[in-house]
Amino acid sequence: VDRALNGRGRVNPKTKNRICQLAESMGYEPDLAAKTLASKSKVFKIGCILNSTGNLFFEDVEKGIHAAASELNAFNVKVITKAVEQLNIPCQLQMIDSLVSEGVQAIAITPLNDPEIARRLNELIADGIAVVALTADIADVDYLSYVGCNHTKSGKITANIAGLISAPDANVLFVLGSKGLLGHNQRLSGFKTVLSENYSHMKILDVIESQDDEFISYNKVHNFLSEHPDVDLVVFAAGGSTGGIRAVQDLHYPCKIISFDLTRHNKQYLEQGVISCVLCQEPYTQGYQAVKILSNYLLLGKEPEKKRYYTKTEILVRNSL
Repeated sequence: VDRALNGRGRVNPKTKNRICQLAESMGYEPDLAAKTLASKSKVFKIGCILNSTGNLFFEDVEKGIHAAASELNAFNVKVITKAVEQLNIPCQLQMIDSLVSEGVQAIAITPLNDPEIARRLNELIADGIAVVALTADIADVDYLSYVGCNHTKSGKITANIAGLISAPDANVLFVLGSKGLLGHNQRLSGFKTVLSENYSHMKILDVIESQDDEFISYNKVHNFLSEHPDVDLVVFAAGGSTGGIRAVQDLHYPCKIISFDLTRHNKQYLEQGVISCVLCQEPYTQGYQAVKILSNYLLLGKEPEKKRYYTKTEILVRNSL
């Protein structure tokens, strides 16, 4: 039974299958403390790579990671977190190699949507390193699981809100991080789908890429609004919203604003009535869940029940606070 449940030594495949089925039917779970004591000489390492430099959203993601890490201290699990500059592919590749050199057995990563990143992650998986996609996703990688927002759905929700708070023929400026990020593209696609189906007279004047950078966001939003006096709604669908909102304020521009993520700045803007509403995607839960999935896999050999763990998209207005 021990060999069958823990993958130690040879077991007849039919016998192993029968034991595993019985264990599942009984609701049997391996004892984490006992399993750790049995392998107490081994230290498990989980690496986390986040595109967090300059992006306030990841502050709460990191809090979730640290909370999970503190729970795992007693079980010989070490969590290593590395921050990557926004949309820097060479830097992300370097961080992956750095974690591998440190001997990690699992990685949670916010992957950039690039073929070289996908190729490298598939190499890790082939080498036996478990990989979880955290907050962002890319195609053609066989992750253990994805943990994050359903970006298409959140884009659709944003469009529904836009239709409720704006005039039927409102003009929209849509600000995302990068069209090169799969999740940002999905969010924009979801937004456009609902507009075409339910609010066909609303018009997206332009889609601005802020690169999740406050200064770029400020300059691009400021320049666009200075040249276009007919924008009724600005949607900040990714990082860099603080800079863009400051541009709106500096111009005293009379438009409504929808933003993502309850960062400390967005919370202030919501309290002041500068933002109409904020869409939140449970960043703390995302960080916590990603580490727990990987630790369960390393310590218990337990694969996640789902390939995709979608966090809730919560809509906050001023009185929600």
